[in-house]
Amino acid sequence: MRFVVMVMLLPALMWEGSECRSSCRLTNISITVESEECGSCITIDTTACAGLCKTQESVYRSPMMLYYQNTCNFKEWTYETYEFKGCPARADSVFTYPVALSCECSKCNSDITDCGVLSQQTIGCNAH
Repeated sequence: MRFVVMVMLLPALMWEGSECRSSCRLTNISITVESEECGSCITIDTTACAGLCKTQESVYRSPMMLYYQNTCNFKEWTYETYEFKGCPARADSVFTYPVALSCECSKCNSDITDCGVLSQQTIGCNAH
């Protein structure tokens, strides 16, 4: 009887363990955007990628090998736009922002991504 219970629990334990290995997933975030030209400030709710990715550091570093760490990145995304209302003529009234559709653990591509640490502190419009 114990064997049957352990066999039934094994898939659940393996699934639970895989959750700990990679927690890179979609998360809801808010972006505060201020347009000085239009005299307004808004908060946009969107999705981004956040979480941990498995990383392994070697004790010995060979000068012949390149090293990088996987980070939680957008796998698929789209762009949405917000148009500020009541702006003067010729003012830049359109703000375009990315919306994550899916995430993956991969090498950070610094050509299209800021690979630094994202602040978790919320900044309001009056934080000048």
